[in-house]
Amino acid sequence: MRIILALCVLFTLNIAKASTYNNTKTIYLQSDTLKKGKNYLLFNKTLNIDNVRFTKNKKSKKTILFITYGFPTPIPSSNTVNATVLQGNRKYKADDALPVFEKIDIISGNYKDIKVEKINAQKSLLTFSGLEFPLHLKLKSGAETIEFKLMEAGQWDIDIELKNN
Repeated sequence: MRIILALCVLFTLNIAKASTYNNTKTIYLQSDTLKKGKNYLLFNKTLNIDNVRFTKNKKSKKTILFITYGFPTPIPSSNTVNATVLQGNRKYKADDALPVFEKIDIISGNYKDIKVEKINAQKSLLTFSGLEFPLHLKLKSGAETIEFKLMEAGQWDIDIELKNN
């Protein structure tokens, strides 16, 4: 009789553990999407990334991705005033201080070529060509990370602006 009672208790505990495990697993697998458009998903971005804009050129037949990354362009109060952008205590004026992505992880899809250009002292332009869609990328720049997915082929422009701290 004690053996049967012990087996019933053990069986009940195993069911409780399995249901707790399944609930935890379900919560872990849920997707946290910050921004969802018709043809794109922004999965996450770090706090120092202020704004991300996705646009797709509907008229273009090209499959290319342009990513602008950096600080917003300051608007001077007159034509004779030069503005400098600050992040913390560091000024981004030197060419080597330009924010760039050091690591690009391809989650799905692919690209054949990437070209990096300097737009100005605060921004850089990444051009991806030879794209395979859907394209899911995770980009890292120092402590900053952004992860997104483009579902449809075409000419994409993504503007990623950092905060002016």
